[in-house]
Amino acid sequence: MLHEPTIILRAAGAWIGDGRVVAPAELHVAGGCLRWIGHPGGGPPPEGAVVRELGCQWLLPGLIDAHLHLWGLDLSDPAALWNWPMAYRATRAAADLQRMLRQGITAVRCLGGPLGPSLARAVREGLIEGPHVVAAGEFICARAGTWDAVSFPQSWVEGLGMYADGADACRQRVRERIRQGADFIKVGGSVGEHTDLLRPWGDDPAHLRLAYSDGEMAVLVEEAHRNGLRVASHAIGEAAVRQALDCGVDSIEHGHGIGDETARRLAGEGRMLVPTLSLPVLRLAHPDPAVAAGWQRHREAQRRSLQHALRHGVRMAAGTDFVGPPGSPLGANAMELEQLVDAGLTVEQALLAGTATAAEALGMQDRIGRLAVGLQADVVAVPGDPRADIGLVRRVGFVMKGGRVVLG
Repeated sequence: MLHEPTIILRAAGAWIGDGRVVAPAELHVAGGCLRWIGHPGGGPPPEGAVVRELGCQWLLPGLIDAHLHLWGLDLSDPAALWNWPMAYRATRAAADLQRMLRQGITAVRCLGGPLGPSLARAVREGLIEGPHVVAAGEFICARAGTWDAVSFPQSWVEGLGMYADGADACRQRVRERIRQGADFIKVGGSVGEHTDLLRPWGDDPAHLRLAYSDGEMAVLVEEAHRNGLRVASHAIGEAAVRQALDCGVDSIEHGHGIGDETARRLAGEGRMLVPTLSLPVLRLAHPDPAVAAGWQRHREAQRRSLQHALRHGVRMAAGTDFVGPPGSPLGANAMELEQLVDAGLTVEQALLAGTATAAEALGMQDRIGRLAVGLQADVVAVPGDPRADIGLVRRVGFVMKGGRVVLG
């Protein structure tokens, strides 16, 4: 086998991922991993190395979206979810993955959908180009629960294998997901009313109900943890977030509609919060004024709750909840970092949420999320110091994943 030469990246600076900066910066990459980081000329010059001069660009760890859905859909077709053939959706999802990678998203967590585990496998085996994928497989949901909208054909919903009612069914569904190759479990913890226009989120984040009993949620978590899988819960509102904490859920998805005391508990127990700010922002443009008003209520609740979370130091990972065009295009994912800063995080906090902390949410902190010797060489470059302008994360000019140059 031919020995691949070391790649040397030189740039104006590098944000390492733990608050440190190296400027100017030089990174040595070999065997898919980072081998040396420092100032230009300070490291051992590898024989036959290939030098990539990136000029005034700054290097960052590859960006991570810790909450999205790989459904391969265009939601302008309201019947696509149950009418489009799965093979066609998988092909579209593969294109979504390639697009995201070329925008600097080098790892994603798929929070529900039947394609996720197979797409994760295809990426791992090098069959398709894309970010690292960690996937939950299909949702686990109570009947009349989070994603069981009355607008969906009942026969189609039954065929998803999503329903779990009662302790035995909850345990069975977790075991099915494990057999299907899920990396973690996604459950629906809160739900709006059947008459709500935004049923999974609810028309008003202040008026949601629990989708599961405490006993059912505890069984879901116990069975997942017994098998070494983490649990993520779609939880909006005080009741759902508190239940998730009581039952040992590992990450709280969305998590808004909470007050100061619940935020204090989130921080004290070290649970992960994935706020998903971008989706409501984009959905504000919905043509139905009632729907747009519902998303506005969620946006306002998100920003209020985020202030509580910031005050207590809750650990946050960046996630968009994007699904596909037109309202949530996969590829524009880096906007979540801008939204976090706009909502009150410092640039450093937002960058950590989209790199090192997000890697923890994926369970990959020992492989990615920082520029550190021994970790995988997932590296992106932006045209300047992102600490001065967080918007630069949407202008990626160079992408490397696992030591292979994808863009630039």
